[in-house]
Amino acid sequence: MRGALLLGLLWLVSTSVARAQDVPASFDAVETMAAALAAQPYKETPSIQGDMRRLSYDQYRALRAKPDTALWREGKSLFRVEFFPAGFIYEKPVQIYVVENDKATPVAVGPDQFDFSDTGLKQPPQKIDLAGFKLTHPINLPDKFDEVASFLGATYFRVIGRGQVYGASARGLAIDTGIGKPEEFPFFKAFWLLKPADDALEMTVWALLDSPGVAGAYGFTIKPGARMVVDTKAVLYLRNDVQVLGVAPLTSMYFSGKSRPTPDDYRPEIHDSDGLFQSTGQGEPIWRALQNPSALNVSALQDNNPKGFGLLQRERDFERFQDTSANLQSRPSLWVEPSENWGDGEVRLIEIPSQSETNDNIAAFWVSHAPARKGERKQYLYRLSALKDEPALSPAGRVVATRTSAVPYAPKQRRMVIEFAGGTLPTLEPQQPVESDVSLTNAKMARTYVEALPWTRNWRLFIDFEPDGKNPVDMRAKLTLRGAPLTETWTSLHRP
Repeated sequence: MRGALLLGLLWLVSTSVARAQDVPASFDAVETMAAALAAQPYKETPSIQGDMRRLSYDQYRALRAKPDTALWREGKSLFRVEFFPAGFIYEKPVQIYVVENDKATPVAVGPDQFDFSDTGLKQPPQKIDLAGFKLTHPINLPDKFDEVASFLGATYFRVIGRGQVYGASARGLAIDTGIGKPEEFPFFKAFWLLKPADDALEMTVWALLDSPGVAGAYGFTIKPGARMVVDTKAVLYLRNDVQVLGVAPLTSMYFSGKSRPTPDDYRPEIHDSDGLFQSTGQGEPIWRALQNPSALNVSALQDNNPKGFGLLQRERDFERFQDTSANLQSRPSLWVEPSENWGDGEVRLIEIPSQSETNDNIAAFWVSHAPARKGERKQYLYRLSALKDEPALSPAGRVVATRTSAVPYAPKQRRMVIEFAGGTLPTLEPQQPVESDVSLTNAKMARTYVEALPWTRNWRLFIDFEPDGKNPVDMRAKLTLRGAPLTETWTSLHRP
């Protein structure tokens, strides 16, 4: 009987039309569907065909939902929903349901709900499949609904807080990323949108994930504000063994920055994020400046029960970007905080060589050291935040610039210059005995020294080192005063 029920639920979510009373309207039911999916062989969702699939990037961007057709626009809800049609690279249709009074109703849209005027299509298609949706909310002005979240493509979603513009993205799950074989991209094949009360300041979305290796149920409670918060519950059922199960994955772009200015471009820096920040289970704050490397970089920052990690955009000065259209200085920092103990594992950072700012070449996610085996159920609870400022993440002095250069008269050496600001550093006089705590591998230390910058009250650390010429140099450094840490720990990977 139970097996028949599970198969029935799977049939419902795979069909384009279902009666409201037949569709599950609880997170437990979505989890049951995920378990049923994992117990069956994986079945690929068929792609759409026709003109919509052949749309170019520019044509798809020109295709917009009409604002006056937004879901919940006629009531007093502080949330509205606009839908993305399937097309372009988003060729897999998804099922979307609205949950109200514990009943789920499938969303159906027609071509009259979209503006095709700038797409170049001679006539709109008669049937519109859905690929995702976006949420709007009066986050900046009380009478204006601005976009605050978007779910579109595989398991990608983006969120922003007040005064921010889209930049780094989140994903539901990363599978076998950066290990020298094709990455597996899970897919949110169904969504449930829970209608909020008229005065509600948060909204809940459920999602059903599927892939050859994993099926899963996701719950997102979305809370817009100056700091956008998404409380996330992920329940995973493994259909097969998975080599790398990347939890709470983040994706971003780093093309150029202080360590490597943009070549032949008036914009000094081009990036959505400029560093990986980690707060370890032992309370150590760690900063890793991002790179656009010459070869693939895969770094593992070991930890036990991490307090948090994220891809941050620390640089907020327009002068450093000079891009009036991209507004890179307003891109969000994405921060992940586990809501329970995640045990022993690592924050894995992937940096991919890129020749274009249009490529997302940065990924970061949590990987447990416990193997991910077929038949297992795994659950992860965490909070994802999109923020513009980060004073609450760590009270210590923080890295504001990482620069590198040659060492005069020492052609075999390299110099790293790390600038720290904040914390108690501005209160220190230059004569204070500030010292450095530096370690490195696969290199000889030539010299280190610290200097105060009286113009800014910042402090600089210089590290001159000679690589062995064969292996990457892994470096760690922080400033101390009488043995006590003054700053977060700076880390970097230098390739010979």
